[in-house]
Amino acid sequence: MSMQCLKAAKIAEIDQSITLELGSSLPCVSIYYETWGKLRASRNNCILVLPAFSANCHARSSEKDPSKGWWEHMIGPGRPIDTDKFFVICPSLLGGCHGTTGPISPNPKNKEKPYQGDFPLLTIGDLVMVHLLLLDHLEIDSLHGVCGGSMGAMQALELGVHHGHRTKRVVTVSGTDRTRPATAAIRHLGRASIMLDPIFNEGFYGDNVPTEGVKLAREIGTVFYRSKAEFNERFDWKPIAPPSLMNPTFDVQAYLAHQGTKIVNSFDANAYLRLSLAMDLHDLSRKKPIPNRNPVFYVGGVKEDRLMTLDEQISLHEGLIAAGNHSHFCEFTSPVGHDAFLVKHEEIATFIGNALLE
Repeated sequence: MSMQCLKAAKIAEIDQSITLELGSSLPCVSIYYETWGKLRASRNNCILVLPAFSANCHARSSEKDPSKGWWEHMIGPGRPIDTDKFFVICPSLLGGCHGTTGPISPNPKNKEKPYQGDFPLLTIGDLVMVHLLLLDHLEIDSLHGVCGGSMGAMQALELGVHHGHRTKRVVTVSGTDRTRPATAAIRHLGRASIMLDPIFNEGFYGDNVPTEGVKLAREIGTVFYRSKAEFNERFDWKPIAPPSLMNPTFDVQAYLAHQGTKIVNSFDANAYLRLSLAMDLHDLSRKKPIPNRNPVFYVGGVKEDRLMTLDEQISLHEGLIAAGNHSHFCEFTSPVGHDAFLVKHEEIATFIGNALLE
């Protein structure tokens, strides 16, 4: 079951019990994923691309699904993640609502009804464990590289720090070593918006949707996904309509409302809550790395990022070096802010392409 039609998705069925970091378990897991390029006989040219919070496995178009993927400009023949050279894999996330087992999936313990509010809480480590199960299913022992931005960067870092023998390089943009209180405060407001919606019903809302809560949660997040400068330059400060408490007075209000409305039909409220909390729990130092071969890290930071600020990304780079890792840091400037990795940005594209070829 998925909230979106993923025409090109493959499915890996993991028929074994999965123990989660916070103590719960899942009896089995289905993993939706898409691939591009060709896997060599040596199986040594694999790139794992990890989605950010609301993204799914459809990172790039294909013959089976010609619709544009969320990283269309980054993946493909001759592009930074070059499918003429690499076999690229992108999975949907555990706990999400895009095919891979999550709150809208049938619960085997409850007569195949959806988990909904019964779905357990997750960590970034749990998401990465399922990614590794997918690699095992595909008989891929070691990656050429793993990359992602924002929440995708968190997962890539988790894999590189705690499962370093599974990849040669880790490439991130707008990531962090651990979530700071200021960022957790932002996400708290989003989760509270959903849980205060009268339809939420402690996560058991059936076919109804806590629409207003999900919309407001996304609007709050959007304020921090983009930079202050972009908002001030993009939108007019003059009212676009007579002053009103019920309808948009300024065009920035209309923009935020549009972003909130878009996510209602593509993202489940329970999935939103669980993935949001997983990001708040992110902390690379929560457990000691397993002694093994360390990958090379390539850390990209955006100066205008208001969600995972540049000082956090510098701290990540310096912490990796202090722990004995090889890490390279590159700073970018973009009025887009945190979401710069999602739009066409020549310097970020070059950074990722070079990192994967070094």
